[in-house]
Amino acid sequence: MSPLVLWGHWFTFANILLAILIASRYVLAEGWPSTLLGQVYLVANLIGHFSFLGFVVYLIALFPVTLLLPNSRILRGYAAVVATVALSALVFDTQIFTYYRLHLSPFVLDLASSDLNALLKSPVLLLLPVGLMALQLVIANAIWKRIHRIRRRRIGSRVTTVLVSCFVASHLVHIWADAAVYRPITYQDDMFPLHYPFTAKGFMARQGLMDDQTLTERVREATPTHQLNYPLAPMQCSIDEQPNVLMVIVEAWRADLVDQQTMPNLMAFAEQSHWFTQHRSGSNEYGNGIYSLLYSMLPAYEASLIADKKPPVVTEQLKAAGYKLAIFGSEELSESRSMVALLSDFKQVPQPSVWEPAEQDQATVSQLIEHLGSAQGPEFALATLNAPAYYSTPVGFVGIPTVRPEQKMNHAQRVLFNQYRQSLSFIDGELGRLLDAVDDNTLVILTGSHGNLFTTDGNANMRGNFSDPAVQVPMLVRMPGQKPRTITHASSHYGLVPALMTNLLQCDNPIRDYSVGESLYQPQALPYLVMGNDRNFAIKSSKGTTVINHHGEYRVYNNEYRRQRGASLDVPTLINMMEEGRRFLSH
Repeated sequence: MSPLVLWGHWFTFANILLAILIASRYVLAEGWPSTLLGQVYLVANLIGHFSFLGFVVYLIALFPVTLLLPNSRILRGYAAVVATVALSALVFDTQIFTYYRLHLSPFVLDLASSDLNALLKSPVLLLLPVGLMALQLVIANAIWKRIHRIRRRRIGSRVTTVLVSCFVASHLVHIWADAAVYRPITYQDDMFPLHYPFTAKGFMARQGLMDDQTLTERVREATPTHQLNYPLAPMQCSIDEQPNVLMVIVEAWRADLVDQQTMPNLMAFAEQSHWFTQHRSGSNEYGNGIYSLLYSMLPAYEASLIADKKPPVVTEQLKAAGYKLAIFGSEELSESRSMVALLSDFKQVPQPSVWEPAEQDQATVSQLIEHLGSAQGPEFALATLNAPAYYSTPVGFVGIPTVRPEQKMNHAQRVLFNQYRQSLSFIDGELGRLLDAVDDNTLVILTGSHGNLFTTDGNANMRGNFSDPAVQVPMLVRMPGQKPRTITHASSHYGLVPALMTNLLQCDNPIRDYSVGESLYQPQALPYLVMGNDRNFAIKSSKGTTVINHHGEYRVYNNEYRRQRGASLDVPTLINMMEEGRRFLSH
């Protein structure tokens, strides 16, 4: 029994070396870290992680068989088969990762089964399992013949010490890197399959060693990475006129509840503006919706843009053109770690400390009016109003009569429905006050970050809901000197940046240099719309909506957002989207 167990250890070690060699393809796909510490961590993590996986495979698949069937010939043949299967799966995973930047999962297997021609285009990949099986038999027999010689050398403890040290050191270093927001290490988190590095943010927060403000400061001070080529080429812009720009983003603003009774001021403004009646956000959540509006980039790029500390191209060009950028509204937005890069070109205007969101919005509008009235030079003012997200109205507000909702709702939903209408009515009054103070030469943009659902089911269910009530928002643009009109083709948040870059900043670059969308004023070239948040993403096409969570589980809905059980993925659309999601990668 002892020689068989020893043989199993060294056979596993040989396969760990093969696994490390194969896994170097992940490094080729992602690129070599830019710092020495990141490079040392990568090597230690590569050795430690695949040593751990090799040990787990040995413990589960090989060691029990050694005890039950202590026959060297049977054991060698069985071990060769197990190792061949494991390494073949690893090779296939490296191929999947190279194409899709994903690892094997039920979702990826569904996708890969429809795209095998692209994945297995090399005949070497088809013959690889046969070659691996032959190699495993050679390794198994060679180690068995030399097992006594290997035992006499007594090097097993030193090899084990190196492998365990790499494993432990990589996780300890990652704990520090995660707390210190050291990007050259943390960006490697998704590089290897079944990799779950240790973190300690929660523990540090509970012990009082770290708070959100400290972490946000570390995000601001972190060294940027270089994961993306964004934009793809230097921008060529030559602005002639510099009108002031006012952008107001209302959190949780449903398009289907904008009518004459609820928002008369907005309807009057719509008669002077470009009104996009079929407009959707890029998310069903606040921060992600603003991200899609200002970056015009797919959700897949968000983490890389944050790590690269890359501000939106549109704000960079506005700043280069002499605009002063200021943000008004809740300071929680500018204090968010995920917004550090997005808002880096903006100056946060301090807000008075008030409890009620509606009162906060009143103060925001008053500050905006004062700011625009005393503006010197071109201004880009971004304001966020949040009252509808909290069904908030100020004390003493006299709103509009309650109505019976057209859709079937339970009692709690009917209460939320009418309170939401009251909040929209309040926001309409504030927008009317603001618009009355804005001169006709100011470019005005009014839109929502996302829609709203009248539900008591909690955030988890809302995050996975990408129905029109959750994502369809108003979009109104008043361009100085242009006639009002109503645009009925489908548009999205991804189209605002191209519209500003071409119409205001007069950039000559192709839109695809900095955006995934077309201009608001053009029908969308892509036959789908991608929406997402930190846990889910959705693909909306003419056939319906597919929602996929971070575990790879997916649901398919028809155009009325009714779930289609048993429906399969729209693979061509999904592959097209994933190709778009790799276009700006630097590696």
